Amino acid sequence: MSSAPVVSFQNVTVAFTENVGPEDVSFTVNQGEFLAIIGPNGSGKTTLLRTVLGLVTPVQGQVTVLGMSGRALGQARRRVGYVPQRRPVEAGFPITVFDAALMGTYSSLGLLRNPGRQERERTMTALDSVGLADAAHHTAGHLSGGQQQRLWIARALVQDPELLLLDEPTAGVDVASQHSIIALVRRLHETRKLTTLLVTHDINEVMPCLDLVMYLNRRIHAFGPCGEILDRKVLEELYHSPVAIVEQDGRPYVIVGDRHA
Repeated sequence: MSSAPVVSFQNVTVAFTENVGPEDVSFTVNQGEFLAIIGPNGSGKTTLLRTVLGLVTPVQGQVTVLGMSGRALGQARRRVGYVPQRRPVEAGFPITVFDAALMGTYSSLGLLRNPGRQERERTMTALDSVGLADAAHHTAGHLSGGQQQRLWIARALVQDPELLLLDEPTAGVDVASQHSIIALVRRLHETRKLTTLLVTHDINEVMPCLDLVMYLNRRIHAFGPCGEILDRKVLEELYHSPVAIVEQDGRPYVIVGDRHA
């Protein structure tokens, strides 16, 4: 694994008119690493991803992505795949699975070019990698929630990104689909040799993790290999709630709240 930094935040603070997003955040993710960003709702996780994309400008500090910083972050975006929080496709919306995934090529094509053979081949490859090749000509709105999430992952892959960002990729799907999606993301991370940042509020989704975990609640409460930072006191500070860590079948599970009492 290379030690080249892909994402670097140095004392970054993002502020809005009503509240403060991530505050004085510093971390580095190197090439090929998998980082899970854990935190409660409203902790600044989505804002952090949008800052990586250059869609949000910090009021303090420096963000470097794929060797680019400042106004050049917009150029780095073409090398980044992004899966935002899921927005279901309406059943009656007239777009096929293939065309929805093909939209992932538009940012690199620009306004005056139409997708050609190369873009269409990459789209079919991406759909095949998420298990949707057979559904390419189906109506996207007829897919299940888990299948639609796979579709958005495929759309993020059609540019052959070096960096993959996923914002709550299992939100709103059933438990079986949650496990399936996380397993898919792990496989894609390894086979495509990606650097991956995955946002979630549930640490159990990504345990055991591949490389790194960040506990974020405005500030970074812990950052490092999951085996080193799976600490009850740190988690209670993060969630502002009692936490228990139990082990079953050789892996730890985190229970937040009073349900474990």
